[in-house]
Amino acid sequence: MLKKLLLLATIPTVMISCTTTTKTVANKPTTTTKTTTNTTTTTKTGGNTTSNTTGKTTTNTASYTQYAQKLGTTFKGTEDINFLKEVTSWLGTPYLYASNTKGKGTDCSGFVSQVFLNTYGIKLNRVSSSMVANVNKVDRNSIECGDILFFANSSGKIYHVGISLGGDRFVHSATSNNVGVKTETLTLAYYKQHYYMAGRVKQLDKRSGNNSTGSNTKIVETIATKPSTYEEFSEQMGVAFAGKEDLKLLTEISEWMGTPFRSGKSDKKVGTDGLGFVTTVYKNVYGKAYERNAETLMASLTKITKANLQFGDIIVYKKDDKYPIIGIYLGDNKIAYTSVNGVATVDMALGVYELYFCGRPAK
Repeated sequence: MLKKLLLLATIPTVMISCTTTTKTVANKPTTTTKTTTNTTTTTKTGGNTTSNTTGKTTTNTASYTQYAQKLGTTFKGTEDINFLKEVTSWLGTPYLYASNTKGKGTDCSGFVSQVFLNTYGIKLNRVSSSMVANVNKVDRNSIECGDILFFANSSGKIYHVGISLGGDRFVHSATSNNVGVKTETLTLAYYKQHYYMAGRVKQLDKRSGNNSTGSNTKIVETIATKPSTYEEFSEQMGVAFAGKEDLKLLTEISEWMGTPFRSGKSDKKVGTDGLGFVTTVYKNVYGKAYERNAETLMASLTKITKANLQFGDIIVYKKDDKYPIIGIYLGDNKIAYTSVNGVATVDMALGVYELYFCGRPAK
């Protein structure tokens, strides 16, 4: 009898022990972070917090590794993680002049200005050439992640911006083939040639004597939806125009930017193919009617060498006895042509395609 009473007496204790040691943990797939204050390390995972007294400082680099992989670079572990998160969220957004909408389309200054607005609530000038007023200059060898990089033509007129990821790596909205937001390196010849300066946003510049609230800076929040100046054309097409190009021809090419690809068509609103784009541009500007045939077109032009190319010349590429790419030379080793992504600009080096013919149309 005594044994039974003892057994019964232990049952509630066991039940209480089970209920007090059982925990329900919400499934929150959040990143684990660790911070150390004096000798106490606090760990937060999901919604749970635990503390452990230790004399060792630890840093969780999981998030930095994640963003480093996506951005194709390495980080020190001191960069603003929220900034990296915002930048990464724009990757793949296509290029679209005069737009700044994540996932849908953005130009270079639209991307840069929105990143700083979304991360820090800081408003920057909407146009690349005026955004330089929002920064303090940074030496080339002192560039840090988050600094703004400016690119200019030979006359020093700024037409393109990007954001440094530290070192030579940067992220920008690329006009080439309407690719949009991607990472790039300053070691490429084109960016070496056109690199102008780097700047640190004044409100974020912690260097001695350089802090600024930027309160006296008037912010320009809009951009011309239809470019009319050389600076605006340069920003739209990613080309460092010299300022001497035929504005009538440049305006016509500009109006075709982004027109979708449609075989056999040549309409700005409906779509166009390569021949349709080139021949219609010259018809609209100079009243010159070229046949929609590559060989006939080439026969109608004055043949020139690549070294003598000028703005407005027509170039033809060849592959397998066909002429898949026909474009208009813009200068700066870039052309305007029709790709599967529509009318866009691209570097003249087109990989498998052979530069076959350069010709000058009558104007």
